[in-house]
Amino acid sequence: MAKVKHVLNVQARTAGTTNDARRLRKTGLIPAIVYGKGIEPKCISVNATEWQLLSRNELNILSLVEDGKETLVLLKEVQHDPIRNRTRHLDFQAIRMDQKIKAHVAVRPGHALPAGASAGGLLEQNLHEIEVESLPQDLPEEIIVDVSGMNLGDMIHVGDIVMPEGVTAVTHADIVVFTEVDENAAAAEEEEAAPAEGEEAAEPEVIAEKKTEERAAARDERKKAE
Repeated sequence: MAKVKHVLNVQARTAGTTNDARRLRKTGLIPAIVYGKGIEPKCISVNATEWQLLSRNELNILSLVEDGKETLVLLKEVQHDPIRNRTRHLDFQAIRMDQKIKAHVAVRPGHALPAGASAGGLLEQNLHEIEVESLPQDLPEEIIVDVSGMNLGDMIHVGDIVMPEGVTAVTHADIVVFTEVDENAAAAEEEEAAPAEGEEAAEPEVIAEKKTEERAAARDERKKAE
């Protein structure tokens, strides 16, 4: 299994219409589906409260339990309703312990600050997930990267990260994950790029003047036509 075993109770349901799914959500359940290579897709439902508690963790592999029977799955998609702030639908992919899988794993900096922090450095994270490939039992919950040795201007690419044993990065090695930037230099560049107060105020006047000229020209054209 994965480093942490996450168990989710589910129950079978009949595939229905959008209205059926809406009625299901009103009863405190979330419609979901399980699919995989060589198996028929199966419609299930999940208790919304149980899912809300479980989703606070970093989730990749879960064990779905239905009537005492466990199915090992990979969480593939979560459809969220931002207006009602609730989960609308879940997609799970059934997997086998002897077959490698691909999944997106969260990447985080270690607790130690970069060396460049003492010189006004600011750690920027450009990538928050890395796609990896591994057997299910080797898939990590997250990848922690030691950034303590980073000085101003240093970058950590995907290829620089030492993956856990049995795990291979699928994301391109040249993609930047972390950058230690000079916060003072960045602020100075933003200040230079900002327009001067006089220039900003002059722009509406130029536009207004142009519109006045256009209206005068239009009046002259109408007089000629008359």
